[in-house]
Formats: sequence, C-alpha cells, structure tokens
Amino acid sequence: MSQSMSFIMRVALTLTASFAMVANASAVTIQHFKGTAEFDETPKRVVVLGNGSLDVLDRLGVQPVGAPHSLLPDYLAQYKASTGNTGSVSEPDFEAIFTLKPDVIIAENRMLRVYDDLNKIAPTVMFYVDNGEYWQDTQANWRMLGKLFNKEAEAEKLIAETQAQFDKAAEAVSKQDLDALMLMNNGNNVAMFNKGSRFSIVFDDFGFGESTSQNVAPIQGSHGSLISFEYVADAKPEVIFILDREQAIGRSVGKAKELFNNPLVNSTPAAQNKKIVYINPNAWYISGGGVTATQTMIADIDKALN
Repeated sequence: MSQSMSFIMRVALTLTASFAMVANASAVTIQHFKGTAEFDETPKRVVVLGNGSLDVLDRLGVQPVGAPHSLLPDYLAQYKASTGNTGSVSEPDFEAIFTLKPDVIIAENRMLRVYDDLNKIAPTVMFYVDNGEYWQDTQANWRMLGKLFNKEAEAEKLIAETQAQFDKAAEAVSKQDLDALMLMNNGNNVAMFNKGSRFSIVFDDFGFGESTSQNVAPIQGSHGSLISFEYVADAKPEVIFILDREQAIGRSVGKAKELFNNPLVNSTPAAQNKKIVYINPNAWYISGGGVTATQTMIADIDKALN
C-alpha cells in the first residue's frame, strides 16, 4: 500500500470516528415511569398527549406537532391552531398520532393503559405523577423533558422558581398551623382526599393538617372517600379546598358553590373565617404536572392564607 493511500485511509478513519463522536454526543437515554427510551438525537417531531407536558414544552420553547385539543386552558389555547389534534386527554386518536410521524410521544397518567400501543408507533416516555408524590414526580418530569430536548438549564430555572413559591406557601401554612379538608364534588357526591391520595399535595407538600371526623365514617370510593355534609361539619376544618369535577371536564360551571352553600358547611370554622377555596379545576384535575398549572395550584393555596 502506498504512503498516500495509507494517509487517505487514516484520514477517513479519523473523520469516521469524529462523526461517530458527534452523533454519540447528541444521543440521550431517558429514564421514565415505564423504563428507558434511547434517542440518537434531539427529537424534532413531538406528540404530547396531555396538558401537563404541553405546558412544560411551552415553557421550554419546544413546539410539538400534535396535542389534545379538548379541555385546553386559556394559556395553551394557541396549540389548537398550531398542532394536529391527537384526541382527548383520556382517549388518544391512534390514526392521527401515526399520521403525524412522531419522533417521540409524551404520554401522561391517563394514557398508561395504552402505553404499549403508543410505543409501537414511536418511542414513548411517560410524564407520570404518582399519588402522594406530586412535586417530587413533577420535578423529575421537568428534568426528563429538559434532558430530552437539551433544555436542562431552562428546566432547572423553572424548578427553582416554583420551589421558591412552594417554600413560601409551606412556611405560611406552618406558621398558621391549619387543618384542612380537600374535597371534590362529582354531581351531588362529595369525596374527601387525604395523605397518599391524588391530591395529597395539600398535606404532604404544603403541610396542612388533616381535618377528620371522629363520629361520621367516610365510604371508600373510586374517586376518594365519599363523605356527607355531616362529616364536614363534624370535622370542623379550618380550611376547605373544593374541586368541582364537573367544571373540570366541561359539564357545568358553578354547581359546587350552590352545593356547598348549606348550614352544615357554613357552621365550620372555614366558612366562618372565609377560608373556603374553590380551586382551579383545570389546573388540579386536568393539567397537573405543568408549570403554569403547578404555580396556579400554589396560588390557590395562598388564598387560604390571606
């Protein structure tokens, strides 16, 4: 082999190795609730299947090609015009998702049952928040998306900003030493959520004490523990947080305020001290895990502290 040919081969091998190093530098492995997903480069065509992850991408400056168009809060309404509709937040449109040719699908809690089907279309990562671990899981999700889209510094800034809001609210709760009920009405049914439940952020992250009745028993249900207004009165909560589920899913507006305006509720310290808070139903029930949604939840907590 001639010296010139040997030199050319060495240059070719060096370039090949350099290209491989560059390609490998952009490769990323993402850990999520269902395992790991590997990407050779930053995904370009992104489909999101929930408002929480869409909220985070919006803050990170990542434009998805597909998102659910139903039950979008005002701050995400612009995505109806800029994305393909992937169905609802609970029922994906598989054909629409396939047609969008995604490089990655970001699925949320309500899509866990169809994860395997989604993963057959494109690599799917779970943006998942477990009961009783809201802020811990939410931070992990923001960091996951920051890593996936090479926006880690931006994600850390959002976490630090939100953590400061959490800390301020939790400090105020600690000083006032308040017991609370976290309630949700579904039609005329009223459910209570305690520590370890879907909305245990009220107790676990903000530090409210649990207000409970010693004389009236709750009934375990699929959406929290079903309780009566007698339970509410007997528990004597100092704060009551109320989520109107029908409003959250777009079925009615204002029914909760009529339902809870009764002598038993009005006898509580919460009512007498004007500490009944009707929380933002979309943020707490539909768009949880997002940046704006989480900060809205903190603002709802602040209403009970003023």
